[in-house]
Amino acid sequence: PPMLGAGAWGESDAVKRVLSQVPGSATIHHDGPGHTLYGNNACARDHINRYFTYGTLPPQTTNC
Repeated sequence: PPMLGAGAWGESDAVKRVLSQVPGSATIHHDGPGHTLYGNNACARDHINRYFTYGTLPPQTTNC
């Protein structure tokens, strides 16, 4: 099944490379530090919650 990845500053390119191997996957990019991305970013948290609750992915490359 498609996967959801999330990455901050220097992580997004690596996340995109991994997810490019799984068709239909999507990436959340955050232009800032990401170690607390889920706890401190409502946009990312909402997308992550929808993915794990309903299996709904955001658009292919989402910026939060």
